[in-house]
Amino acid sequence: MIFTELLNGKTLKRPPVWIMRQAGRYLPEYKEVRKSADNFIEFCLTPEKACEVTLQPIRRYGFDASIIFSDILLIPHAMGREVRFIPGTGPVLEKLSDISQLRAPAHEDFLNYLKPVSQAVELTRSKLPEKTALIGFSGAPWTLMTYMLEGGSSRDFNLSRQWLWSEPAQSEKLLQILCDYIVSFLSLQAKAGANVLMLFDSWAGAVPAARRKTVIIDMHNQIISDLRAQNIHLPIISFPKGLSEGLIEYCEQVDIQALGLDHYTDRHWAARSLRKDIALQGNLDPLALVTGGDQMKAEIDDILECFSNRRHIFNLGHGIVPQTPPEHVSELLALLRQ
Repeated sequence: MIFTELLNGKTLKRPPVWIMRQAGRYLPEYKEVRKSADNFIEFCLTPEKACEVTLQPIRRYGFDASIIFSDILLIPHAMGREVRFIPGTGPVLEKLSDISQLRAPAHEDFLNYLKPVSQAVELTRSKLPEKTALIGFSGAPWTLMTYMLEGGSSRDFNLSRQWLWSEPAQSEKLLQILCDYIVSFLSLQAKAGANVLMLFDSWAGAVPAARRKTVIIDMHNQIISDLRAQNIHLPIISFPKGLSEGLIEYCEQVDIQALGLDHYTDRHWAARSLRKDIALQGNLDPLALVTGGDQMKAEIDDILECFSNRRHIFNLGHGIVPQTPPEHVSELLALLRQ
């Protein structure tokens, strides 16, 4: 697998490529399978369907890596919190206002609930080409905490940031609880056959700079340390979106093999400034892929030139958007494979 070879330190002639949310709403074959499930959580927790949509972009495009079809909000749902996905609105969660409202399940019950994800990983690994890596993933503690406190997505994360300042003990306790469940969830996927693990901290940029170490760096380090203590030594990709200049401290202190760069990060600064022994992943703007043509080609050329002297995984700076023409993905791959 060239994907894992690169993550383990090998320099390659061309960067491996995959796309965040590559199994999803931009593909007509995905939409057909999605119609067969009553709700999104049921869809994620049906191993055969999760496997099928994970394989679809591999069949169509031959990416170097696949990512198991799942969702970061399965963790709060498995913890007994109400989670609904409303078309046109997105995820809506039962708001948590005090840690006493949390009835956290035993880890055995938590893992039994998420066993379908393990089955989907095992089934997918058995059907993937041997050369194609399979990525297991989880949301990070802070990002999951924001969804639980805000009741969904947020523009300013006022409730979550207020908790950090006004409820430091409760914040620390909730982050720790989430950290432990995340380790269990990632371990479950690793044991089922994932080749790589990825940690999505989608709202890392909302953490006040003064709290980045305790909320982001220390939590990520604990997750990785706990996985290593369980003898799980798979390569780890981290995506602390929006961390900007904080990426320098993050990379210096967190033991990752690759770092995802969002499309707001200056890639030339990142290539110069971040640890040279980690691979960088990204960071084409998803809307450049929607546009296609010469504009996209110029961005691809710049990305390849920027990272030509270090290990690089070609990807977007965030997930592919539903309005992306599938033929533009084919165009992107043709350019990369020239």
